[in-house]
Amino acid sequence: MIKVLLADDHPLMLLGLGTMLEGYPEMSVVGTASDGAAAFEKAAATKPDVMVFDIVMPVMDGISLCRRMRAELPDVALLALSSDTSQATLKQLLHIGIDGFLPKTADDQTIVEAIRSVAAGYEYFGTDIARLIEKISLAKKASDTLFTPRELDVIRLSCKGLQYKEIASSLGIKYLTVVTIKNNIFRKLGINNTVELVLYAIKKNLITL
Repeated sequence: MIKVLLADDHPLMLLGLGTMLEGYPEMSVVGTASDGAAAFEKAAATKPDVMVFDIVMPVMDGISLCRRMRAELPDVALLALSSDTSQATLKQLLHIGIDGFLPKTADDQTIVEAIRSVAAGYEYFGTDIARLIEKISLAKKASDTLFTPRELDVIRLSCKGLQYKEIASSLGIKYLTVVTIKNNIFRKLGINNTVELVLYAIKKNLITL
């Protein structure tokens, strides 16, 4: 028996998912929640095998919920089912370590297959999500090849608005070293200022807004 907890702020979504899963003898819906905080409390009480959750929820959103689940209830498999399939959201969830992600357009059979997979210890990502993951991975590899780790540090701190002296203090290096590194970055990209650097970093997913 696979114990499933459902978290979504849309009552019809909860009703539809719950009714659908009841048609499968190996599935048991142990609880539902309409916000992230309630979802965590019910997960702590019911110890589900899988939590199927939305990203956009009141009180505590899906990303914050995932962080808390991984910290305090790491044995629960996390399956996102959301209309928010942006790269920024996906990168955060992958970093936290979710087990699967499906868009809300997924059909019933795909959702059931995903629940079975993550409950068994496997990852499950829909086709569209898998393409996004590949795109994120390729962008990261390209960035890692172009820049040294120290250059990436300077890029990210520059994009946060830190000035040369602040970057030097944050990284524990000399002011002139930061100047040299940043000039090298500008030379590699053929740009002249931090505004252009920020635009490049956003386009290449080096930073998350």
